[in-house]
Amino acid sequence: MSTQPFLSQAFHSPQAAWMAHSAAPAVVAGYPLLESIRTCHVQTSPGASAYGRAPFNTFGHSRERWTDRDRDIVTPANDLLYSNAWLDLRQGPVVITVPPQTGRYFVLELMDAYTNNFHNIGTRNTAPGGERFALIGPGSDATVPEGTTPIHSPTALVWVLGRVLVDGDADEEAARGFQAGFRIDGPATPAPPPSVAQWQQGGDEVLDFFANLARALHDFPPPPSQRGVFDLLRGAHLRLSPDGKLGDLRPATLEGLRAAYATAMQTIEGMTRAASKAPWRYSTRLGRYGDDLMLRAATAWKGLGALAADEAIYAVTDYDDQGELLDGQRLYRLHFADGGQVPAGAFWSVTLYGEDRYLAPNPIGRYALGNRSPLQRNADGSLTLYVSQQPPPGPRENWLPAPAGGFYLILRLYHPQPAFLDGSYRMPPLEHVA
Repeated sequence: MSTQPFLSQAFHSPQAAWMAHSAAPAVVAGYPLLESIRTCHVQTSPGASAYGRAPFNTFGHSRERWTDRDRDIVTPANDLLYSNAWLDLRQGPVVITVPPQTGRYFVLELMDAYTNNFHNIGTRNTAPGGERFALIGPGSDATVPEGTTPIHSPTALVWVLGRVLVDGDADEEAARGFQAGFRIDGPATPAPPPSVAQWQQGGDEVLDFFANLARALHDFPPPPSQRGVFDLLRGAHLRLSPDGKLGDLRPATLEGLRAAYATAMQTIEGMTRAASKAPWRYSTRLGRYGDDLMLRAATAWKGLGALAADEAIYAVTDYDDQGELLDGQRLYRLHFADGGQVPAGAFWSVTLYGEDRYLAPNPIGRYALGNRSPLQRNADGSLTLYVSQQPPPGPRENWLPAPAGGFYLILRLYHPQPAFLDGSYRMPPLEHVA
């Protein structure tokens, strides 16, 4: 999407134009923060009982792998059990206990309020006999609990998104047993942060956004290098009150805010789409964004909760080998001449998503294929996967069902190896064959 219409838009006054150009960067910078707060509100609300929902400082375990019915988070994986927790560090350190390792892949992703993956606890950095980790909030002078490994968080709100590998239906019970060994101990949370407790939705989406942003910035201030983006609002005479009250907004202010919100959100969505039609686009900077505010926002839009590249790579394809957008009415094949020796130290899988960014419903309940799937190799040892709405001419075990319309694929590599990171290994394109 071109932003030229916004830049040349005829505003009713210079004040409206100034507000629009001041507020658009704040929408981009604030969107991931609000996606984090929204998800926290949904998953910690009293009485929440769906997968992964629990009070603060408590794990909510998904007892089954996620399907098209699970819609708390966009682009979930289907080969994992998720363990979800929201930590409130305002009252002091919170301790996470990890059970003894069993050889099963797992990772507890730690994200700050802005969705930065600031640390991971997993198979590569946990003692074989288990370990205890103390999460410590910014500026805290609390004593580190004895026998714990300290981890300092940039914000007092921490999202723990755990992943435990499941090797098929027969392995789910054992995976749940390992998952049950995760434990959280910490001080009681008297009340959620105001930005979580007072989450505002269902009215005017633009005013809701800026009211939520005002509370969230007060609860979780941005790092010094990003404060200037939000200071632009004050320069345009919009006061973001800690209580979220925007006051009586002048018509010019409202005009500018609406134009900024619409353009910024369209731009974020547009940045999730390929700038070229090259297959399998990926970034090695996901999760740890620094001051790349647009990459952070685009990731929150299409892949909220992305792990940093040293843990996982997410390669996306929206196009086939002919440069056409993917459509389930067609038949595609993904042919690995090497038999599927994708350089992932832990495992790899290809997952299909509908245009709404969630797992797409299909008649056989299959959402992903990978190196742990019971696939059939060709006589020469190569591997061919098929993607289409209708069953393919090849083996059904190798079929990834697609919806009738548009879709996209994400290839996940956990513990990516140098051959993938340095570009010497190339994924085959998705070939349009019929």
